[in-house]
Amino acid sequence: MTAIDWPVDSYHLLSRAAFADSYADRAQYRAAVRAIRAGDAATFRKALDELTHYPLHDYLRYYDAESRLSSMSAGEMGDLRADLADVPAVQRLYRTWLARLARRGRWDDYLANYEPTNDPAGQCNYLRALYRSGERKAALEQVRPIWIAPESLPKACDPLFRVWIAADYLDDAAVWQRIELALGENEVSLARYLTRFLDAPPTGVQFVDTHVRPQAVRQPNRFPETERGRRVLGHGYLRLARRDAAEALTLFRSNTERFEADEGLRRYIEEELLVLAVNDGVPIDRDPIGFAPNAIESIARGLVKQEAWSDAIVWITAMPDSLREKVQWRYWLGRALIASEENPEAGRAHLTAIAPQRTYYAFLAAHRLGIEPSMNEQTPRNDYRAQRALLQNRAVARLIELFAVDDLVNARREWYRLFPQLDREGQGHLIERLNAIGWQSQAIAGAFQADLRDLLAVRFPTPYSNLYRRYAFETDLSLSFVYSITRQESAFDPRAVSSAGARGLMQLMPATARGVATRIRASRPEADDLFDPIVNLRLGTHHLASLARRYDGHRALMAAAYNAGQSRADRWRKDVSGTPTDVWIESIPFTETRNYVKNVLAFNLVYSYLLGQPIPMLSVGERTIP
Repeated sequence: MTAIDWPVDSYHLLSRAAFADSYADRAQYRAAVRAIRAGDAATFRKALDELTHYPLHDYLRYYDAESRLSSMSAGEMGDLRADLADVPAVQRLYRTWLARLARRGRWDDYLANYEPTNDPAGQCNYLRALYRSGERKAALEQVRPIWIAPESLPKACDPLFRVWIAADYLDDAAVWQRIELALGENEVSLARYLTRFLDAPPTGVQFVDTHVRPQAVRQPNRFPETERGRRVLGHGYLRLARRDAAEALTLFRSNTERFEADEGLRRYIEEELLVLAVNDGVPIDRDPIGFAPNAIESIARGLVKQEAWSDAIVWITAMPDSLREKVQWRYWLGRALIASEENPEAGRAHLTAIAPQRTYYAFLAAHRLGIEPSMNEQTPRNDYRAQRALLQNRAVARLIELFAVDDLVNARREWYRLFPQLDREGQGHLIERLNAIGWQSQAIAGAFQADLRDLLAVRFPTPYSNLYRRYAFETDLSLSFVYSITRQESAFDPRAVSSAGARGLMQLMPATARGVATRIRASRPEADDLFDPIVNLRLGTHHLASLARRYDGHRALMAAAYNAGQSRADRWRKDVSGTPTDVWIESIPFTETRNYVKNVLAFNLVYSYLLGQPIPMLSVGERTIP
């Protein structure tokens, strides 16, 4: 009888004993981590001795070192870093150890063990240590690039900055540069604080005041006719343009003589104002000659939003080849040539050229041409032997086991260090392994990072299928659309948390979830309840269903409202009834939401094909904004 080479779903051999060992090792590892955090040294030491064969034994050594960090000598830290050089967490431990040396004033040890870092606190501590070693001039001469930052810096830097300023190293140019950076990041309080260090504070104060109240540019004579006065006035025009681009452009053009001494500044301001004005609906009155490529691209987008097709053709054609050949601009050039009737045949040729791709614009092109969209799917290799062989790599084994014991923080750190070191074939095997063990969100990210975008089974998974089918049916939503929203929101990470506090698969804000629960008479969830896929999907689909009713099933409007809120979506569609949907999407003022809607529509098309229920890119009722 021929032996069967069974595919396995673990790096162990397929045997009952192997699986039992793996489960037992993971349970003992978890218990050891809990023990050391609870101060149970005996339980931890037992595991440390017994799990030497286990891939996460390196992490037990890490936790052991972490518990002794306050008393750890430089020699011990050096030995640990040498032994566990490829464990990312050890580098973090080393930086924590250095910070403790600084807090305890052990400057000689800090200086002897410091390694360059991008962390401002670490850089400041190094220069403090260097200063205390007697290298005062060398230390103070390195402070300037740290101080010139657009945000407030760590308190660890304060003692160094005080000495640096007292030694008269801070000059007016550095202060002005930092004020400009701070206002560029809208750090108004920091900028206002910095004005006290200027030789002539009034101009700096005017700079901050104009940033906050840009209508001051209506009285240009109040601004000094100096280089800084011109920069403040120019900044004011740009700030005013965010409220009224047409007025800002008119005011600037009526006062261009103020900028004769700085042609570069004049050109920059005019380009930026024209970009904002055109995107605000002001007709173009210039040709693209002399404009920077990024300005040409932004103005072309504004002309598309205006449906000024003849002008759009001029500006798109003026783009450098590297921009003009992008699928986005080939689509819009094709649309403009057809819509303007200047050269419909050439327009269709542009659409035909991009239609075989699998992108948002390619799908729109195929839809307009009346042809089937291209999926270009690549079947996963599922080479289990190669995946098992990859697990001989200690970092890969650690990564897999960290996922198994639910330590996703360290698992991701391992990923970021490991993945670029693998060749393309190894990356593909690892991506497929992660997908097979259920870490879909990381597999999706890896496929994108490795440019393995045709692995549709990996990039567009269908986890929790019973739950998705149940709640899509319950809310009368398209299953493929619910999947596409989740794919964009969390990449199917049930514990995802956004910077704004949205949680879970469908990234629900706690307040939104509670409102939905009240409406459907369900239990009001606590914030952490939203990590439960059942709770999250039920409330998320009911929220999406309410948007479907509000926007009559128009998916572009639904997606925009889901991402940016109903009030914004309603404001964006006000007075644009009849606008082509592709043009409206291009006019969404938030880059995040604009890209979000494009992705959701493209993902929806892919999912509809994968689920065997193909749909058009835009239905008849979705081709324009109602």
